[in-house]
Amino acid sequence: MDRRRKLKLALDSSQNFGSIALAEQGKLIYSSFFSISITHSETLMPQVDYALKFCGCKPSDLEAVYFSQGPGSFTGLRIGLATAKGIAYGLKIPLRGFSSLQLCALQRRNCGRRILCLLDAKMKELYAALYDEQLNELRAPCVCKAEDILDWEIDGAYLLGSGAPLLKPHLAESALQLVEVDELPPLAAGLFTLAELFGAPEAYDFNALAELEPDYLRESTAQIRAKQRE
Repeated sequence: MDRRRKLKLALDSSQNFGSIALAEQGKLIYSSFFSISITHSETLMPQVDYALKFCGCKPSDLEAVYFSQGPGSFTGLRIGLATAKGIAYGLKIPLRGFSSLQLCALQRRNCGRRILCLLDAKMKELYAALYDEQLNELRAPCVCKAEDILDWEIDGAYLLGSGAPLLKPHLAESALQLVEVDELPPLAAGLFTLAELFGAPEAYDFNALAELEPDYLRESTAQIRAKQRE
């Protein structure tokens, strides 16, 4: 008899790169990272299809989907959410979103320091959040100027993310000392850990699924420039 497996799918397309992962009953069985020139719309679903086939699984084996909800690339977030929603809706399974900043911070969890995560938001702005070592929010995700972060309690914190270079010139003019690390790109597999750490009821809810939106935190660069021209 064909036994249905119990898998969870994680996907992240919030940045210029992407990743997906599969877990079976709490164990990671597949993880892939892709950083290529073509768009997420051309890579994400084919990667999911390949992962399922590689692991000898079927879409019907999936029982939940996790995804990076933002902030990050506007196009990537839209594609990621559309893909995740399509899978969750088609299979009638739960869908949960997690902060891409918290996913970035995960690699320094339980390392004894606060964790400052910065993503480049373009237009000389940053997506930023500050966490304690257990990944609890000390400063909720926001969009701000690099100099604004100097007023946060960040002295001695780890500094992570693509936006870190924008903060460094301001740090040089202050007495603040942060710990830079050789970080790895955040991987979707980390979403399984976040789901365990920040557990919540998981049930299929069509209305909640329909209303789910990316955490953009602001309008896109194109929208801002259009308003400036007007």
